[in-house]
Amino acid sequence: MRGHWLAVMLSLAGVTRLAAQGTASTQAAPAQAAATQEAGPTVTEAAVGTAVTDRQLQGAAETFPTTVGNVFFFTKIGQASAGTKIEHVWYHGATEVGRKELEIGGSPWRTWSSKVIPPDATGDWHVDAVADGKVLKSVPFKVQ
Repeated sequence: MRGHWLAVMLSLAGVTRLAAQGTASTQAAPAQAAATQEAGPTVTEAAVGTAVTDRQLQGAAETFPTTVGNVFFFTKIGQASAGTKIEHVWYHGATEVGRKELEIGGSPWRTWSSKVIPPDATGDWHVDAVADGKVLKSVPFKVQ
C-alpha cells in the first residue's frame, strides 16, 4: 500500500509542477505582449516611387526627373496595434515641406502618402516615417 501512495504523491507533485510552469508561461505572455506594444510600430519596408497600385509601390527609384509630378512614400508596418498613428514627414534639403498623419489599422499594415514635386524643386530630398517623435525609417532621394 505504501508503494501505491508513493506513486500517487509523485503523480500529484508532477501535476503541480506542470501547473506552476503553465501559470508562469501564461503570465509571461501578456507581459511580452505589453512590452511589444510599448515598443511602438516597426517599419519593415520603406521606399519612394511614382505610384501605388493595388497596395504595391510602382516606379521605385532613388532619383527622379524634374517632370516626375508626384512621388509616393510607401511604408509597410510590421508590428503595431490598430489605432496607432505614424507620420510621413517630407523634406527638401533640410526644410520640412509636408507632413501627413496616417492611422494604422492592424499588423502588418501598408500605408503611403504622396507629395507633388514642383519642377524647380531639384536636389536632395528625404521622407521620414515617424512615431511618437522617433524616426522609424528615413528614405533619401534626388530630383534632377
